[in-house]
Amino acid sequence: MLNKEQKQTREAIAMEEIGKTTISKGNQQLLFVFFIVLLISGMLAQFFFAEKNETQLTLKTTKEKTKASSLFETLSQTNTAVRNHIEALETGIEENSVLRKTFIPVMQSVLFNVFQTGNENAWISDENFYYKHANQYLTQAGFLEPIQLKKRAVEGIQPNPIKAILDFKKQLAKRNIQLMIVPAPPKASFVLKKGEKAVNNQSYTTFINTLRQHDILVCDVFQLFEKKRLSKESYLKYDTHWTPKAMEMVAQEMARVLDSSSIPKGTTQYTTKNITVENYGDIADMLHIDKKDLQLQPQKVAITQVLDENFLFKPSSQSDILFLGDSYANIFSSEIMNWGSAAGLSEQLSNHMQKPVDRIQMNDAGAHATRVALSNELKRGKDRLAGKKIVIWEFAARELSFGDWKLINIELNENYISNFFVPKEQQSVTVTGIVSETSQVPIPSSVPYKDHLVSAHITALKNIETGEALGESVVYLASMKDNVWTDAARLRNGQKVTLTLYNWNDFSETYGAVNRSELQDDELSFEDPCWGILLDNRD
Repeated sequence: MLNKEQKQTREAIAMEEIGKTTISKGNQQLLFVFFIVLLISGMLAQFFFAEKNETQLTLKTTKEKTKASSLFETLSQTNTAVRNHIEALETGIEENSVLRKTFIPVMQSVLFNVFQTGNENAWISDENFYYKHANQYLTQAGFLEPIQLKKRAVEGIQPNPIKAILDFKKQLAKRNIQLMIVPAPPKASFVLKKGEKAVNNQSYTTFINTLRQHDILVCDVFQLFEKKRLSKESYLKYDTHWTPKAMEMVAQEMARVLDSSSIPKGTTQYTTKNITVENYGDIADMLHIDKKDLQLQPQKVAITQVLDENFLFKPSSQSDILFLGDSYANIFSSEIMNWGSAAGLSEQLSNHMQKPVDRIQMNDAGAHATRVALSNELKRGKDRLAGKKIVIWEFAARELSFGDWKLINIELNENYISNFFVPKEQQSVTVTGIVSETSQVPIPSSVPYKDHLVSAHITALKNIETGEALGESVVYLASMKDNVWTDAARLRNGQKVTLTLYNWNDFSETYGAVNRSELQDDELSFEDPCWGILLDNRD
């Protein structure tokens, strides 16, 4: 007859032994003291060394859009406000954590140097760094699969890019404006062994074919690079984006598509200037490693600046081409990205077309950010589509799987009247005011970009010099610079602030490309914004 131990499984025996595990009283006390000291040391470090920024949880629901809201709508608005403010509170606590700021760079350096490991956003190999979402776009289920669309819709977004693009095309067609789509493929599409084919999301071919069936022009960059047998060397080593050589190929192909669509060339004779720039890259920044310059070598690349009579290229609102682009267009174009200026995709396209294009370029959220910016200008009575024959919409291909493809109205508001205060161009006003609402600010190193602008609704404005009441303004402020929060990132509702306001038109060319979050109240998007510099954030 089998004894008891023979009848028991190994798992049962293990559980029995664990249940009998004993710890001496001395060890119990030692572990208890160690745990308490660990907790207290963290709190003391936070108390003595953290920046002293008060964080209050204040609620602000959206303005009533009807005279009487249902109980459900009121509760829903309150719940949304509570959720958003709790998230903002948690983000503020996390960002201001002394232990986080101290240990993350050190631990990430150890992981990088010893184990050749990245983090939740940056994936690394011996030869290249990759952005997580770009790689996941290639390996996830097809972005047009019904199950995938349903899954993403639960997140509260519009997941279908074809639906958004066809809606945009239909609205443009009412004004006899054509549409060209330019999806920028990720680096990992072309990391290939000898004889292998380039890879893409399984829904990509269906996506491109559907657009063409609806008479939408397509510059298929993936197919272009595949035919040219481009490899990973066509992308920057520690960055998400393409090299100047690969970008120039895209500009040439776009010009070819425009020519085939009877978009006439101009007569402007641009000149070019070759210069060398060096930088690490956005993925290297996301690694958040300590003493980056001692562990990585910056990459040098030659860029070609486009000049107009010895002046750096400037877009023209009078152009018949409107270019909407994200960071793939801002690379080599916007100084903020640290890869040079006046040498980006829209500049090279202008050189090939021999005329300047008009452009709206914003880092990140290519699925909707530039269309939102276009829509907001039209709402404010500025007809950015006047005289346009074609709109070119470039976005990162990863947005097809991860972007929010909002349906956005681009109707011109010809009766726009605003009572919000905006300084005249080339002028500034220093004011005091009360923060009524702010948009969300990302935690540094959690997004692909080092800089960010926050939107703020400032009320009770008062001119410091004259004492004149100026009403209210929507203000854009720099909330993150080089992956470090500014005071503007910590603004809270109800806080009294002192700031200098400028006309946004004076700064849009410099800061318009920076990743920006918008206010939740849609009505505020009708208002012309100001550019603001915070002078004092104390109550």
